[in-house]
Amino acid sequence: MVDARILHTTAALREAILRLAADRPVSRITVSDVTRAAGINRATFYSHAVSPGSLLADVLTPELDRIRETDQTARRAAVERGTSPAELEAITRRGIEAVVDHVVAHRAVYCTALPDPEDASLHRLLVDHFTVSSAQHVRDLPDGRPELLDDVAAGFVAQGVVGAIEVWLAGPRRSRRALVETITRSLPSWWR
Repeated sequence: MVDARILHTTAALREAILRLAADRPVSRITVSDVTRAAGINRATFYSHAVSPGSLLADVLTPELDRIRETDQTARRAAVERGTSPAELEAITRRGIEAVVDHVVAHRAVYCTALPDPEDASLHRLLVDHFTVSSAQHVRDLPDGRPELLDDVAAGFVAQGVVGAIEVWLAGPRRSRRALVETITRSLPSWWR
């Protein structure tokens, strides 16, 4: 059983970093800012994280991991059933929608953290998430896909999706549906 104090501290750190990161770039958030907002001391902070950027990544990563697990489970089940390309494309779309929903739920955080030139931790978090997801996706593609360098293809898609999210967040307000459509239609035809 997890100690109630640890649960309380974890929740306080989560709330503090999300609130602070929504207000200013991660590079301008100090450990003192986080400890003050969470009502903890520095030693407690460092027992949970090494920096405000790593704490933010630690808070957001589990949500992205759940999205990846849901996508992979659905994709593997569909492939085992011998599903149609249209169903695989629908699974891809749902995965993209889930990530976009995650970004929208944390829009203020992503809007301040992604363009931060002094701390790329959130950018790296998204690229790493999509690279791992894309590499697994490439490995699980049915027969008939083109011969390619799997890691390069995964990196290409990961960087493209993150770039699309960054441009969408920085630009004029456009619908989340338009972003999902644009990303989905921009994927290579063999990707589905």
